[in-house]
Amino acid sequence: TVEEVNDKATGLHVQVHRGYQQASKAQHWWNTICDNTEWYRVRYKSGRFAKDCETPCWTTFFGGRTEYAPYKPVPDWLQSLVDEVSRDLNMAQQPFNAILVRLYFDGSDEIAWHTDGRTFLGSTPTIASLSFGANATFQMRRMTNVWPSVDGSSGDGIDRSTPQSNFVVGDGDMLVMMGSTQKHWHHRVPKERGRMPRLNINFRYIKGGPDAERGQKTYYKYMVHGDEDTPKSYSYKEIMKMRGGMMNFTMPKRKGLAGNSDKAKDKAQTCQRATDATASYLAAENIEESTFTALPEDIRKELVTEWRSRQGNAAAATAVDLNIGEQHVNDITSATSSNMHVAGKKRPPRQQGSSSDRRKQKRGFGGVRTLDAFFSSNKAVAAIG
Repeated sequence: TVEEVNDKATGLHVQVHRGYQQASKAQHWWNTICDNTEWYRVRYKSGRFAKDCETPCWTTFFGGRTEYAPYKPVPDWLQSLVDEVSRDLNMAQQPFNAILVRLYFDGSDEIAWHTDGRTFLGSTPTIASLSFGANATFQMRRMTNVWPSVDGSSGDGIDRSTPQSNFVVGDGDMLVMMGSTQKHWHHRVPKERGRMPRLNINFRYIKGGPDAERGQKTYYKYMVHGDEDTPKSYSYKEIMKMRGGMMNFTMPKRKGLAGNSDKAKDKAQTCQRATDATASYLAAENIEESTFTALPEDIRKELVTEWRSRQGNAAAATAVDLNIGEQHVNDITSATSSNMHVAGKKRPPRQQGSSSDRRKQKRGFGGVRTLDAFFSSNKAVAAIG
């Protein structure tokens, strides 16, 4: 379905193509982009605001006009999607040639208010924005001046007489801005607490002309290298490790159940009845399926394999230490979680050392115990900044 706003009075011309990429295709593009893209956290000195800046999300850029430098061609794995969007939006005469790709890893990533209007895009550019992953809010506000003065001497340029427009875009949705929208409206993707990872591909067409070379250079500067000659790039997996993995999204739920032995016992019983290893893992670790499926496939497999290994080792060790033989596994879980005596045996004496040391031992940096410890146990990746 296509939702459309054509408001000549305010200059707002927007289409939202719901489910433009159906679930299977959306999943394909999510995996393809995550597997193949190198991301940048761009640092630069803002000439407009005269201060050091860092782009508040992860970015990269492909394409432009071949006659200008820098130029990095759209990769083969992405070109079919560019062709599809160009065809479906009737851009055959001017197929999209400038592709901006952004990763909003979590709710702290954002893009501030701005217009995409540039002379090298033409006076009425068609700009498509395709989303994969988590839902996000795309906000738009009308401006009396889309380029207000930095010092505020001419006001902030916001038209407060016109209500703000908000569009929630989800996995596979495509939002298209057309006509005179860029002359009258700013847009942004704000921070949103609890938001899961989201990818966005922005399709534009750079026209030829005296300003095109400068425009192309600005895209590469603000999306790739900033003020650095050899900027550091990161894969999706590396970013996930640096940001604490998916524990950002699973920890609150798991903490809430930590003290409830009845619910933990129910989870253990559910795990035992399950025949599928992944379902058992998700139930035992109390992880939402949507969170788990957002991970790359190889990491999902490794997590389940680690968990099954831990289950086997824990059951064997407990059977020897506590002499419980063939006793039901949920009795093990209940006894362990509530620190009870089992089969007449007292629990081992408290380990010596600081509480911090004991916590590190429990997390098992030599033997991974949880989704969180999995990411923290990997070789550290240098933090940005």
